[in-house]
Amino acid sequence: MANKSSAQTSTARTVPAARTVVLGLGNSLLCDDAAGLRVAEALQELLQADPVDGVTVVTSTRAGFELIDLLAGFRDAIIIDCLDVPDAEPGRVRRLDLQDVAGAARLVGAHDLGVAVAFQLAAEMGISMPDSVEIYGVEAAETRCFSERLTPPVEAAAANLARVLHARLKARARPAPALRS
Repeated sequence: MANKSSAQTSTARTVPAARTVVLGLGNSLLCDDAAGLRVAEALQELLQADPVDGVTVVTSTRAGFELIDLLAGFRDAIIIDCLDVPDAEPGRVRRLDLQDVAGAARLVGAHDLGVAVAFQLAAEMGISMPDSVEIYGVEAAETRCFSERLTPPVEAAAANLARVLHARLKARARPAPALRS
């Protein structure tokens, strides 16, 4: 099945349960805030060159309720966003969980649903959400200037994270070796 990428997706869709969605979040006009988008774009390029069955890549500039639409029906989710934190080490990648996404503007929910609340709401509504969620935050150097370019350390981190995720997705997709009797 072909991989899909969309700049913004807000329509619900039926997706087989045994699939993985990779969601890149960000604002492409605010320098390093585009880190999640750039990881998703780089991963999509890697998947076009070396496909992995069952992986869908999507991007969004929004979150909140839209997270439910973007993630519903998938078995596994990988979410990537920029982290704007005090004393940042630009380009450092942090692994976060649903309850600890401080610094990820689209996942915290200051003006909308946070990712953890979105999952709780979906459960209460009977909407199937991923059983496994990995969240990666890329620490930013600059998120307050208008630029479509990432700073060099964040650009390098985004490219590296895309390669790491591609390798992990490939490893997950390989069938287990047959046992010999």
